[in-house]
Amino acid sequence: MSDYCSQCTPYEKADYNLVKMALELKRGYSFSLLCEGCNNRAIYKDETGRLYLYRAEKDNPDLQPLEVSLDEL
Repeated sequence: MSDYCSQCTPYEKADYNLVKMALELKRGYSFSLLCEGCNNRAIYKDETGRLYLYRAEKDNPDLQPLEVSLDEL
């Protein structure tokens, strides 16, 4: 069965609630996930509290960080 994050889930409840994960993350830590809908792979909170979302792109196998806010999750 496929797992989906809160950004793209076609169901009422997401397997990965990105906002909840971001709020629970301690600074300097990350959480890995495998969203099969939008290819999100990890969420990271740096030492200053900024959030980064890592997504797999078809054309680029390297994960690149995208700085996001809670509203964007």
